[in-house]
Amino acid sequence: MTAIERIISKGQLIALHFGQSDVADSQTAVAMNIVEVRDAAATADDVLAVPGYTLPFDFEIVGVSIRASTARTAGTLTADATIDGTVTGLQAALNATDTTAAYAKQPRESDRGVAGSYVGVKLTTASWTPITADIVVTVWVLTYLEGI
Repeated sequence: MTAIERIISKGQLIALHFGQSDVADSQTAVAMNIVEVRDAAATADDVLAVPGYTLPFDFEIVGVSIRASTARTAGTLTADATIDGTVTGLQAALNATDTTAAYAKQPRESDRGVAGSYVGVKLTTASWTPITADIVVTVWVLTYLEGI
């Protein structure tokens, strides 16, 4: 049955990317951004940040992955996929076992969103080092293309 469902799914797997440079310790469910725009002299108030992707199709979140520019030396970093700002329960973490990359996936139908909802990421760190690490989180969504 799974093979048949995959053939006729009428969907598209899409990777949505989020990034943060110099990830700090003691962040609690901080929204990651898809883009940050600032110049070298900008203050925190001068940053234009976009925290998620609004999808024009119904969708499911099926996976999340993390990649760090520098290996974790202490603590944990957890990335939670969100729909409309609410944590879905799907998360990936960098820790003593997975120091530069990690991923998690889940069965279809676990976390669904409707057209107009937005997908985001909330980042949490605990005793995290190095604070010079840059992080990219990818949320994998399956969009439904019915009606096109």
